[in-house]
This record gives sequence, structure tokens and C-alpha cells, in this order.
Amino acid sequence: MLSFRRARGTPSCRSAVLAPLLLLAGAAGAPTLTAQVPPPPAPQPSPPAPQSAEELQRQLAEERAARIALEKRLAALEAREAARNDSDMESQLRGLVSPGDLQTAPARTVFPGAANPKIGVFADATLQGGNFDSKLGDDSSDRFSLRETEIDMRLPISPFAEGVLIVPFEDEGDGAFDGSIEEGYANVGLSGLLDNDWTATMKLGRFRPIFGRNNQLHTHDWLQVNQPLPVQNLLGDEGIVGDGAMFQIPLSHSGEAQGEGRTTSLDLSLVNGEILAGEGALGTLAENAGLSLDSDGPMAVARLSHFVELGALSDVEFGVSHLRRLDNDALLTDAGTRVKPTYYDADITWRTRDDETGVGSWLVQAEAIHTDVNYEDAATPGFPVGSQTRDGWWLTLQRQISPTVYLGLLYARSDELGTQDKDSSVSPYVSWYADEFFRIRWQVDRQNRDVASGADVNGAWRAIMQFTWNFGVHQPHPYWVNK
Repeated sequence: MLSFRRARGTPSCRSAVLAPLLLLAGAAGAPTLTAQVPPPPAPQPSPPAPQSAEELQRQLAEERAARIALEKRLAALEAREAARNDSDMESQLRGLVSPGDLQTAPARTVFPGAANPKIGVFADATLQGGNFDSKLGDDSSDRFSLRETEIDMRLPISPFAEGVLIVPFEDEGDGAFDGSIEEGYANVGLSGLLDNDWTATMKLGRFRPIFGRNNQLHTHDWLQVNQPLPVQNLLGDEGIVGDGAMFQIPLSHSGEAQGEGRTTSLDLSLVNGEILAGEGALGTLAENAGLSLDSDGPMAVARLSHFVELGALSDVEFGVSHLRRLDNDALLTDAGTRVKPTYYDADITWRTRDDETGVGSWLVQAEAIHTDVNYEDAATPGFPVGSQTRDGWWLTLQRQISPTVYLGLLYARSDELGTQDKDSSVSPYVSWYADEFFRIRWQVDRQNRDVASGADVNGAWRAIMQFTWNFGVHQPHPYWVNK
């Protein structure tokens, strides 16, 4: 029988086969078993140190400044892009006409947007009830009224000027509405017009002169349902409006850092003398006496103001105003009597906010008006004679208690122009904003009148609901109007 024996010291057949295979696997990169050592744990960051309120306010101010800078850059880029697009369109149009037509066509400059004005519509309605009609003879009580609808149109008319037209339609009673032009002017930047660095602006046309803090506001921007008593009794139910020219001149500025700004400005208006006639307080006084007032001369209205930032979220503004005739014939009655009015005004506005949302904000305004009017000797029953001084003042406190709700209180005292009567009133109110386009306001007025004849009127009251809404372009509120 045949047998095979493995020689001593030689590998077995299995080993002879496995050895080359292992060598080939190692050469092919076969994995080898190694001990896995876990990586060391990553160091944990230490918690940030708590920041102070001042540091957070500083960071917030820096972010706000950066955001404003970005918005300005975006506006400049959009304006540049619009101008470039307009230029491209003009080049394309030029390619469609013959050179001969271009030589005979008149040259003109088309400013982007000149044919597309921004249009906004504001409506203001009231529902009121009380005893003002029986106590004070106010025939607007106890009824619903769409008291004013205002159309506001604005458009750029040149690189340095804007055209503005504001047309209100007012409720005259018995379903009749009266349309007029409340403001219509060209707002001109003098730096662009004169090609210099002067930042003053000029209004030409019909506008609201800056006399005191309140006169520049339209009906839908008032802090209360009606103007304060001194404005109604001494200037007119809605203040004063004039035709002429107004210059808004910044005199000085300092403090570039957030919360350190200081600005002094002068607003100077040269207007026709009928600024106090018509529906103004003097015009109403003359109408009640069967007279009419006309203007044969100009008047000057000026306000000097100083604005101070008290911090990132607080500021105060002081202002003094003056109104006077520039000649002896500013106002003339149809009986031939000259009326010579002189007005003075002082105002202060302070506001503060807890944070950027405005919740918790306070607004405090106070204003005083002094008048000195020489009526000469009209010799007309019911019209005053000689020289008379009349005064009035008012104070507003307003608090924002939520993003949409404001609580306010107005107190006012005022003499009546041309009489010895004195009025006082207190008016609490609540304003609620459903959104930026619709507001409801509740207000209660309580008024007393000390009549010179001795028949005082006390306890006159009325409750008012005001509904204000707008659609289209909504112009910004003045900086101090906390709704």
C-alpha cells in the first residue's frame, strides 16, 4: 500500500496555501485589527459673561445705526437702478426714431416717477352724544359724521423738488360736503436747486405754517379727537393755513453718537394776511358781527426750536413761535377798520420709551399761546374795540400700555378771542390701533365756561367715538407723534 509522509520541518499543505493568500490580502490593503482609542472629549465653552443694560443698549443702537445705513444704501441703489433703467428705455426709444426727428424734437428731462404720483386717502368719522348742543350751542353733537375725507397726492417733480396736493372734503351738515385745498405746494431742496451744501428746504404755495407744535398736524394725526381749546379759541378750529413761502433752516447740529444729538432749527413763513381770516378765529369773530376780513398785506410766522436727545430712547424739544403783521394793513374789515394781531407761543415736548417696541412709552406736551390784538374802533355791534390780550394753555399726558393701545389725558384752559369768557376742559381718551390702517378712539370731554355776564356754563359733557382709516400711501407721522 502506498503512503505519503510529510517531511519533518516542512509546512503542511494548508499552511502552504494560506500563507500566500495572507500575503496577498495584506498587499491589497485588507484591514488589520488594531485597538481603537476614543478621542479626547472636546473642551466645553465657558458660559458668556452677563452683559449690562448699558452694553445691550449700546449694541442695540449700533445695530439700529447699521440697519439705517443699509436702508440708505438700498434706497440709493434703487434710485440709481431706476435712473439707469430709465436711461436704457430712453436709448431704446431713440433707436426707433430717425435722426431727423431727434433734431426737431424739443429737449426735455423726464424725472422717474413724475407721471405716477403716490396717492393716499384718509377718512375720519365721529359718533358723539351729550349736552354740548344745549349747554354750549354746539350743533355737531348727537350725530354721526364723516367729518373729513382727505386725498393726499405727492410726486417727485425734479431731482430736488416734490409736489404735494392735499384736498379735504368736510361735512357741512345736512348731507353736504365742501371740498377745498388745505395744502398745495412745491417742497424744494435748496442744496439741489443752488448746487451747494445748504440743507435748508423751501415750500412754495399753500401750507400749514409752523406755529407751535400742533399746527402742522392734519385731522387724522391729532392726538385727540379735536384740537385743544386754546387752538380752537385763539387760532381756529383746525389751526391756521396760509399762502406764501416757508423756509425750514437747520442752524446747528452736534453729537453724532446715538443718544447725544443736538439740533437747532428755524422755520420762517411769509404768508398773506388772511391766514387768520376766513375760518380762523378772527374771521369767525368778524362773521358773527356781520363783518368780513380781507388782507392787504403780508404776515410773518416764525418758530425757533431746539431738539436734544437725552439717551437712545428719550428726547425733548423746546420751541418758541411768533406771528405778526409786516405792515399796518394786514387785516382790514369791510367797515374800514384795521385789525392788528400779534401772537406768541411756547411749547415743550418730552418723550421716553422703555424699548424699541414703544410699549411703556410716555409722551408729555405742553403749550401756551398769548395774543395781543388791536381792533381799533370798528363801531360795529358785537365786534370788539381797542386792544385786547387773550391767553390759553394746554397739557397732554399719553402712555402706551400695549403695542396697539394708548391712554391719554388732555387738560386745557383758554380765554375766548374778542370776549371776556374763559373756558376749561378735561378730556381722557383711549386710542386702539387694529393695524396701521384703522384706528378707533374713545374720548370724553367735560367743559366749563365762565361767562362775563355771570351766566356761567358748568357741566357740559360729551362722549365721542372716532373712526380713522386710510388706504394707499401713508405718509410718516411726525417723529414725536406716538400714535
